[in-house]
Amino acid sequence: MKTSKTALSTALVAALCLAAAGAAHAVTSTDIQYLQTNGITVTTSGTEDGYLTGAMQFVNSQGASFQAFCVELAQGYAPTSAGYQSYSIGSFSGTQASLLQGLYSTSYATLSTPQDYAAFQTAVWKITQDPGSTPNVDSGSFQFWYLSAVSTDEQDSAFRAEANSMLQAAASYTGAPEYTLTRLSNASYQDYVTASAVPEPESYALMLGGLGVIGFVARRRQPR
Repeated sequence: MKTSKTALSTALVAALCLAAAGAAHAVTSTDIQYLQTNGITVTTSGTEDGYLTGAMQFVNSQGASFQAFCVELAQGYAPTSAGYQSYSIGSFSGTQASLLQGLYSTSYATLSTPQDYAAFQTAVWKITQDPGSTPNVDSGSFQFWYLSAVSTDEQDSAFRAEANSMLQAAASYTGAPEYTLTRLSNASYQDYVTASAVPEPESYALMLGGLGVIGFVARRRQPR
């Protein structure tokens, strides 16, 4: 089930309040385990024939599940049987950061079907594997080829059009960032991108109000 933008914002606000209250240290790594992929089979210039492509579901060591997309094709993913793996937490920069932000801000909230998730993942690959090329999957060093050995030309064309539409919207996006993007990196397995929604202005107000309450309580508890 997809988490709503409002829910993500509320969760982020809560995390910020807890961090301020507890003087939490910055988190630099996390242990996660792969569960499954919500998508369809896709064949590209960077994947094997009939590669299951889409949103990858993970769980962290605290038991919280989340969604991520692959940003590296040079390595395979850690299967569920491999258990928890440690990933360092980082960010993106330059053209990758700009295009990924545009992609998430324009398309992520609209994803609903396995094909949508697969098209989004294909767009992520185009951005991360071939960031300086034309924003479409028909040219450059990374290209979409076909869905599977039995897919029709019409199905392949529809998928190609969906991925290209996402890429063109990403390249044209000039609005404010709607998501905070995080890179999860591992030396042995694929790297991933995860996203949390940037809080709406009212959520910032709620956060500041919460911090005010925390400060008031702290002052009340000080010995006189």
